[in-house]
Amino acid sequence: MKLRLAQSFCFILWCSSALTAQTTKAIDVELHNVSLAEALKDLEDKSGTHILFDYKDIEPYHVTCHAEDQPFERIIHAILAEKPLICKKVRENTYVIQKSAAIPEKQETDYILSGLVTDSLNQPVDAAVVSVMNARTGIPVNQGITSGKGEFRIKAKGYVQLYVSCLGYTSFLSTAFQVQRDTTFHVRLQSSSIQLDNVLVVGEKQTPSVRVVNGNTIFFPRNSALLAGSSALDILKKTPGILVDGNDNISIGGRNGVLIIFNGKPTYMKQEELVSLLKSMSSETVTSVEIINNPSAQYDAEGSGGVININTRRQRTEGYSFSMNNGISYWDNIRQNTELAFSYTHNKFSLIGNYHHQFGYYNLDYGMHRIQSGKEYYSPTRDTDKRKTIAGNLDVEYKFNDRHLLGGQLTANALYGPGQTITTTEIRNQEDHQLEQILYARNDYYMQKGNRYGANIYYMATPKEGVKYTVDANYAWFDGGSGNLQPNTYRSPDGTIINDHLYKSVNSRNIHIYALAYHQQHKVGKGELKSGIKFSSVHADNGYNFSEIIDNKEITDATQSNDFIYKEQILAAYLLYAYPINNKLNLEIGLRGEQTWSDGRLFTIDGSNDKDNKRSYLNVFPSVSLNYQLTDEQALSFSYGSRIDRPAYQDLNPFEYLLDELSYWKGNPFLTPQKTHRVTATYSNRHTSVAVAYTYMKDYKAQITDTLSTNKVIMTPRNIGKQQQVSLTINQGIQPVTWWDINLNLTGYYVNKDIAFDSYRKFPKDAFAGIFTLMNTFRLPWKLQLEVNGSYATKRPGASNEKMNPSGYVDLALGKSFLNKRLTVNLALTDLFWTNNWDNYSSFEGFQLWNWGKGESRQIKFNISYRFGKEKSSSHQQDFKEIDRL
Repeated sequence: MKLRLAQSFCFILWCSSALTAQTTKAIDVELHNVSLAEALKDLEDKSGTHILFDYKDIEPYHVTCHAEDQPFERIIHAILAEKPLICKKVRENTYVIQKSAAIPEKQETDYILSGLVTDSLNQPVDAAVVSVMNARTGIPVNQGITSGKGEFRIKAKGYVQLYVSCLGYTSFLSTAFQVQRDTTFHVRLQSSSIQLDNVLVVGEKQTPSVRVVNGNTIFFPRNSALLAGSSALDILKKTPGILVDGNDNISIGGRNGVLIIFNGKPTYMKQEELVSLLKSMSSETVTSVEIINNPSAQYDAEGSGGVININTRRQRTEGYSFSMNNGISYWDNIRQNTELAFSYTHNKFSLIGNYHHQFGYYNLDYGMHRIQSGKEYYSPTRDTDKRKTIAGNLDVEYKFNDRHLLGGQLTANALYGPGQTITTTEIRNQEDHQLEQILYARNDYYMQKGNRYGANIYYMATPKEGVKYTVDANYAWFDGGSGNLQPNTYRSPDGTIINDHLYKSVNSRNIHIYALAYHQQHKVGKGELKSGIKFSSVHADNGYNFSEIIDNKEITDATQSNDFIYKEQILAAYLLYAYPINNKLNLEIGLRGEQTWSDGRLFTIDGSNDKDNKRSYLNVFPSVSLNYQLTDEQALSFSYGSRIDRPAYQDLNPFEYLLDELSYWKGNPFLTPQKTHRVTATYSNRHTSVAVAYTYMKDYKAQITDTLSTNKVIMTPRNIGKQQQVSLTINQGIQPVTWWDINLNLTGYYVNKDIAFDSYRKFPKDAFAGIFTLMNTFRLPWKLQLEVNGSYATKRPGASNEKMNPSGYVDLALGKSFLNKRLTVNLALTDLFWTNNWDNYSSFEGFQLWNWGKGESRQIKFNISYRFGKEKSSSHQQDFKEIDRL
């Protein structure tokens, strides 16, 4: 958007504690030939008022003034004396400086421009400056500010533009138009966090909150005492509507197959690698989590369960800042976290850096009880995860001018360290429960790693208003794997060794990802046309070597050792057209096409069982969205979209992996993509939203547990049928009193499955289930902030034929800020009653299985952070969201 100097406005806001100061306060002022802007700023500092002005109006003037023990009104009139300016009080502690001539005489030909100014979450924006500009000269002809409800009313005539600005938001400039009648506007401002002379100012609420925009749920975790010092995965666990189970499977409202992206950009990683990345990311870098139920054609088609967009900190403001964050948490083990962050921006150049680590152990207790072939197997496991996480990133941008920008990013996320599981399996006769033998199995992970390194470079050009071109290039390398020693010892009830084996396995995963994208947008008629093309290439090399150690010698097992190489290329293109049918009704229609080439090659050690599985297929994904603004506060939206889930690289590897001598995992080279169609309708009214959705999924994919011989089980992914779901989601924000914020989120859904393991084992299942989340934030005396949050998931169906037991948690946290919010201290107790577990039951003829487990989710956490620096509002702010959404 082209901005003229005459159109630039700036609010100057000093310390927040001074907002309640009265203008009758006596003030001392000593000014010697300073600019009028400096004089007004000094007066704001000392009086605690808001003074709004146009820099062009006051730029030519300087001030010399001496006053002792004088009220604000007398000093402001002295400062403006003999200048063609007036000071107008618009509300308590808020004044506007205007040119005398800028106030038009009342004329019969004037018309009224009125309307509402809201933020990106549809909340009213208070004290925004609304100006009517002469479209030919760029000179303001009239101006005013919005009320507490975000409303404005201003006179205008002729050929004009509407300009709206507010501290903490990106300014809005309309296209030029001829005023011919009274006109109503609804202006939405995009928020941007900035600092003014050591005082942090954020355009939106500073407490953790949930909003629903166009049917998408957005969770803002900022300033949460509960999440301080946590990871990005912990934020997902606390996001309303999202469930993360004990195996770190992530679902939205009971729907699996979720795509997780960052800043609108996919990672191209599958679950295990993605979870490693989320564990290594600091919660401090996450600004919001957006649940997108029906993404448009602009997004990748992956993610049949929906898309979770994690937005990370991308603040760029003139000046510098530095922050540090340290914390500890404890229950079974002590964990320590540290984060360091800095930013520097000067004129055209900006640099942002971040470092984060988390050290310490983490315990999990889980197990399995099964009845199979007349035997009972009871297998509790104690799992100690000793991995460390270290992450860092460096962002750089250079703005050649207002129309051209070049940027880049380097990232590193490391998850590494040892671990150990200890499993004791009691084997009994089913009829008399007589103990027959015990299997003692231990997995010593002497080496584990899940490291991701990435680089990104992008260029953006905006040659004129409404036109944008972007080029985005990405590279990422995932270096993962593990080394494992597995002693398995069978003993009789009296302790006699029946059998004893020592196994060693080494698994490596090297994944290289390349992506190049081009995006453009143009004004076409009354609407906006977006289009783009992208090519991505993934090369995954998965190696597995399994051997038995006999007499200190490693003997490789050729039947369980292999190398699996998977290559995948996707060429995608899309068109998206947004058209305003009228001032209340907007239509967005899109079409995306994706051509996929894949090649999975299996290489065995002896070459006797090599396989090659090549595929090539084209998919087309339409999307439609219709939004109707009933009133300024009420809206209806309808959307349709189709999605796809391609198999994970490792899931296609057909070899068996030993967990212990009685349980295995095996991939499936015959997996096909699962496809989804979803229709959603949403009604929103200020702090209330209701969404109804229907989802149909075919070639439904899930991991099943099946029998292997008479005494073993094997876990493998399969396409097992189809699934339908109808869901109702209600989100309600409540503020009983000014110091208490409540957010209720309730998702109820009905699932109907028609699935089968084979032609003899069919499982037509249906069930009702629900997820309830309650968030409370209390602003207590002495500027204390108390959070009491809880979540409860009812009994519900699992991914295949399991029945999941209810689970939930209650969290408490207390936080307080000091030194003008530069120093923050948080104390939290998570999962107070230790009820966030994962228990389930499944069965088919001749087989019953109970699984259970819980992690170290109950923790006492203490975190302290401090930030300092000096930043000011950048003269140019730009929204780079489009560059990421390819």
